[in-house]
Amino acid sequence: MRVHMAAAGLLLGSAVSVPAHAQLAIDRLWVDFEPGAQPRADVVIRNESADRYYISVSPVEVAHPGGNDESRTDESDPEKLGLLVSPNRLVIDPGGMRSLRIVSLNSALTADRIYRVKVVPQVGEIQAGDPGTGNRGVSVKLLTAYDLLVTVRPSKAKSELTATRTPTGLTIRNSGNTNTLLFEGQACKIGVKPGASSDCEDLGARRVYAGNEWIIPMKDPSARVYFKERRLASSEARDVSF
Repeated sequence: MRVHMAAAGLLLGSAVSVPAHAQLAIDRLWVDFEPGAQPRADVVIRNESADRYYISVSPVEVAHPGGNDESRTDESDPEKLGLLVSPNRLVIDPGGMRSLRIVSLNSALTADRIYRVKVVPQVGEIQAGDPGTGNRGVSVKLLTAYDLLVTVRPSKAKSELTATRTPTGLTIRNSGNTNTLLFEGQACKIGVKPGASSDCEDLGARRVYAGNEWIIPMKDPSARVYFKERRLASSEARDVSF
């Protein structure tokens, strides 16, 4: 029984699954074009499976990122898009690797431009093994598609976070012109250091884009809030609290 499945596997009735392993590795999921840095970057894709991969690559611009009106624009002209990604199709044999070049065509920005680059693998048909008498065999190949984040920052990039207490928690707003990443968030009782699990509430992580606000509900609205913040991909994380 031959089945071709991309990105998901489906089992029907009392079918017996005969898993087939597929592995596509990528060296980073965030490309950050920082102020004054080179406007190009290479992303390395490795095929760690026994299959030949046929990969399609498609960039889109994200408008109003992180907001309720977030949308994605597919523009075929790199000059209009502001981003060149090459090649847009790759074939990688088992054990092989290829580089994906991403080039920013932007200049004199006053605010971030945000992009997503989809990397979608496909394989050929696969053959199910014999699951035994009375059973049907279905080969399931689970493939992972990647959605790379590309951030292009203005020359004078600055994130400005402010926090406002509410009756139910905390609202963090970025009134700057560039995004910042908050992670490992915790709300702790007054006088308690982060890391004390019994006295701290995990708040998770979020990239706060320019103009965005993050409304954080908390069990104890008076608790002290701690995060690690990474402003640039190349910068070390720093501790912030509200």
